[in-house]
Amino acid sequence: MRSLLCALSALQLLNGLLMLLAPQFWYGAMPGVTETGPFNVHFVRDTGLGFLSAGFALWLAAIYPLSARLLVTAASVFLLGHALLHLAEIAMHGPELGHISRDLALIVVPALLPLMIIARRRSHA
Repeated sequence: MRSLLCALSALQLLNGLLMLLAPQFWYGAMPGVTETGPFNVHFVRDTGLGFLSAGFALWLAAIYPLSARLLVTAASVFLLGHALLHLAEIAMHGPELGHISRDLALIVVPALLPLMIIARRRSHA
């Protein structure tokens, strides 16, 4: 479970760093982002800080298993909020198979996995 938390942490940290250090590149390279509106460097960097915060909390959860539940909960505030926003937009604008599969794979699943790890850890304790 620790290795999965580390991998999820790396994913969030890398995304956040890319958003902060190369926001224009991130905007053009991330699938579907250009469809959400015009590029806004401040917004991309603000959101990047959210991913960095979540990634750091997941990394700490991997290192300090006794505090993992609290740290994953903290990371999930941003990650689940972000995922729920995407699901709400899908519900409001109608399902497009490409958008749904992309959002599920890149946003919803990575937001749910840390909680599933903690739930599994707790049930095996």
